[in-house]
Amino acid sequence: MSDLFAEIGASMTMNSQDTEGATAQVSPSGATFAVGALLLTSAILTFLVGVFALITHELVASGPGYQYTFQMTGWGWVNILTGLVLAVVALVVFLNPVQARVAAIAATCLAIAVSFLWLPYYPPGAIVLIALDIVVIWGVATWNTSRETA
Repeated sequence: MSDLFAEIGASMTMNSQDTEGATAQVSPSGATFAVGALLLTSAILTFLVGVFALITHELVASGPGYQYTFQMTGWGWVNILTGLVLAVVALVVFLNPVQARVAAIAATCLAIAVSFLWLPYYPPGAIVLIALDIVVIWGVATWNTSRETA
């Protein structure tokens, strides 16, 4: 009877170790998916900001003393192109996450700069985009790809 309990205990220990190994291999792909999804969300929102700037170029005005003045159509195209770059990088993150890390961080830094310059035109939207992009950079910089390649 005690042999039976010892055997059950040994199999339970082995199963818990197998489970831990399986979950360790699953988590990086979850992190990759999360970062790619956030990057794609940032791309869509940045693209929509650009479309908004093109459609309502007569309605949006910056505050007095703003140094970085462009026509609204210029800001619209800058945001649209930034959104497209982010979308391409998000797709690359989904396909090859290990080699897309540098591109994701560089594209997201570009998006933060564009959002910062867009800040006087639409502060709440720019702040949300900057915060989202900071989360993307944090996610890309901290995920552990060594488990993914093992």
